[in-house]
Parts: sequence; C-alpha cells; structure tokens
Amino acid sequence: MPTPTRRPGPRPVEGALALAGWLVLAQGCGDPSPVNVFEQHAVGKALAPYGVTMSPVPEETAELGWQAPPADCPHAYRITAHYEPVLRFEDDNEASLIVGRHPGREPDVALGPGPVPPNGMVPALLFYQGIRAERRGATRDLYVTRELIGPAAPTAACMPRTWDPMEDAFALGWPQLTGRLTAVGEHWNGMRVGGKCSRSACVDPESGGGGPEVHDLSCVVPPWHERLAGLFEHEGERYAWIVSEWSDGHGVGQGIHTERRTLVSVDHGRPLWSQTRMDHRFAQPLAEGGFGPVVRTWTLESIDACPGSLAAAGWPRPPELAAEETRLRDRLEHTDELRRSPPRRPPDRNPPE
Repeated sequence: MPTPTRRPGPRPVEGALALAGWLVLAQGCGDPSPVNVFEQHAVGKALAPYGVTMSPVPEETAELGWQAPPADCPHAYRITAHYEPVLRFEDDNEASLIVGRHPGREPDVALGPGPVPPNGMVPALLFYQGIRAERRGATRDLYVTRELIGPAAPTAACMPRTWDPMEDAFALGWPQLTGRLTAVGEHWNGMRVGGKCSRSACVDPESGGGGPEVHDLSCVVPPWHERLAGLFEHEGERYAWIVSEWSDGHGVGQGIHTERRTLVSVDHGRPLWSQTRMDHRFAQPLAEGGFGPVVRTWTLESIDACPGSLAAAGWPRPPELAAEETRLRDRLEHTDELRRSPPRRPPDRNPPE
C-alpha cells in the first residue's frame, strides 16, 4: 500500500500572521473606526448619566493641546471624591472650581484659534471652594501651556486623600498632552510623579516596612503613562478619549495602582469629564475602626455652558448647577477681595485682666 504523502502545514509564525491579517481585515470591513469596542463602551458608560451620546470617527489622528478659556467664558467644574470604605479623616466630598483668564496679566504670545502656541504661556486665575477651603474659598494664579496646566501636584497619583485640592485637580483632571498631531493608540509619558509617591516604590507591599530586606528596591517611580484610546464626534465636534495609568511598581493587588479616563474637547482644548480611580493597597485609617486598603474615585465634570462643555454637547444642566456657575463667575471676578483679606491675628498671649 502506498504511503500517503504528508503535506506540511503552516508554520506557527505564518499561522499567527495570517490570523492577525484576517482580524485586521474583518475589523476594517465591519467598522472603519480605529476605536475598539471596549473604549466605545467606556465612553458610552461615562456619558450615560448626562444623556449625551458620541460616535467614533474614522480619523486616526488629532492635534492634542490645551487652550486658554475664552476671556468672556471661564470654565467651571464640579469635583466629587468618593472613598470605599470611608476614611477616618476624610468623608466623601464635593467642590467647585472655575478657571478664567488672568485680569492683570497678558499672554506672552499672540493667541489664535487652536491650542496655545508652542513655548507659549497664558496666565490664568482660579477660584476654588470645597474641602480645605469650605468657608470663603481660595484663589490661585495658574499657567496654561500647550501641554500642561498648573501648578499640578506631583503626588496626586498616589495620595489616598486630598492634599492640596487645587493642585490635585490639575494633576488629575488635566493630563499632560502631546501638543502635536497624535495617533489613536499612541502612548506617551505624562506628568511627572514624585515626592511622597516615591516612598511607596521602596516599601515592602506586604509588611509596609523597609529596611535591609528590601534594600534592592529603588525609591523612584515612573511618570503617568498616557494613551490616546479613541476619537469621537458629536454634532460636528471632535473629542479625544485619553486613558492614563500609574503604578508604584509593585505587583497586581499590591502597592498603589491608579487609572484615569478623560474626555477632552479637541476643538476647544479643555476636559469635559475626567475620572480617576486609585486602588491604594497600603493600610489607611478607616471610619469604622482599624486600618485597611481604600479605593478613591475622583471625578471632574464641566458645569458651564461654554464651548466644549458637557452642556454644549447636549447635557440639560440641572438649574442648581447653572446657578452655581453664575455664583462661581461672580467669585472669580472678585478674587482680589480674597487676596486683600487681612491675615488672621495670632491669639494674644497676654490678654488684659
């Protein structure tokens, strides 16, 4: 009986390449957008509470850069923080923030449409009211560049609770952008992380201690890692979905791991919405007693009606948020009153009898 001829099958590498090519063709035939279905679902879930829907676009690149707020339309935001479980020294909280052009300082470059010009800086001013500044609020000078808005706290990525609420906001809600044409799927290094965050890299994630047994661990942490995960469209305007990640370098379920998702108006250079979820595995004091890990969820929502906001995208703002925007605008126009306020007098050590 003749022996049947054995025909060689495809080699593993060739088979993998063929499968990859088929998947690319299948995706191209079914969906021209470079955005994957997981990111489409994430954007839909983020916008569902506002009644806003967006569609992925076929474009594969966009210029990513921050823009200064229009002189006649400052940007107002609501900030919420939620802890699970509840911390002993900080409850869930809500704050308000508004950013406008600085009334006493001019940009150092001529501004046109689009992002701040390269190497340019636009002075800005903020008013904040919330945790750490509940009674009268606080004001601070800012700078807006093509890539960054600040000052921004280098420790915001790792802190289990609020440290400086204003600098935390610009570190969490305004990721560092590329300032150039960026492709969907492209990665880049974001804002620097340091300060107290560096300590967690050289701490034993199980015992919480250091010492000779972990002398090989370096007290250095990486910056934020950014990725343009997708481009979306709503009524002719484009939006960038940016996914960020930071970790102190310990393994899964250990140390600190932070993820952030931000929806940015490409045409108006501002965030509509941003949410950061920090999984802090080092034990923290809890309200119920004892110590344990905590998950901190920090959310930024635009509450004004300026171009590039949630309201401009179709969100019917609740009346109380429209009133809050009006109040914030008034406070921003009168921040000089906060700056002129006399400092608190120290208590008299020798009061009259």
